[in-house]
Parts: sequence; C-alpha cells; structure tokens
Amino acid sequence: MRELEQSLSLIDQILDRLPKGPLRAKVEQLREPREGMAIVEGFRGDVLVWIRLQDGRVERCRLRDPSWFQWPLLEAVIENNIVADFPLCNKSFNCSYSGHDL
Repeated sequence: MRELEQSLSLIDQILDRLPKGPLRAKVEQLREPREGMAIVEGFRGDVLVWIRLQDGRVERCRLRDPSWFQWPLLEAVIENNIVADFPLCNKSFNCSYSGHDL
C-alpha cells in the first residue's frame, strides 16, 4: 500500500512540474511510412513494442512479452520429469499465458 501511495505521489510531482501549454499538438499525416519502438522493464523482463504506420494506419506491429523467451526453458525443465512436479516448475517460471499469445 505504501508503494502505491509513493507512486501516486511521484505522479503528482511529475504532473505539477510539466511545462504549461497545450496537451495535444496537431500532426500532419505523412504519406511515407513511420516506425517507432519502445522497450519497458516488466517484472519478468523487457516488454517490447514495435509499430510501423503507413498513411496514418497501423501497417505492422510486433509485441513481445518476456515470457516468450521463458516458455522453451520451461519445456526443457519439465521434459522427462514426473507430472507431480509440473505445477512447481510452472509457477517457478511464472510465465504469462496471454503474453506468449501476443
């Protein structure tokens, strides 16, 4: 709870220090493709997003959750192991099921 309170306090401080001005800026639509990428740290590792825009629309997009790298490792750990050990192995990796489907 204290971590949540601290995070909200930091957000308030950041918002108070933002320069005055408009919150949005009009950007002209360009015909040539544009690309962007972001990487943020999640608790399992890096979360990556790459996007390519063409004529103001998403042409291609790639999302990668850190669990994408961990599922093959989990498979190797449980290979030739007893069924009773699977829940322990599975929770030890704590992979994201939805993140792998991205």
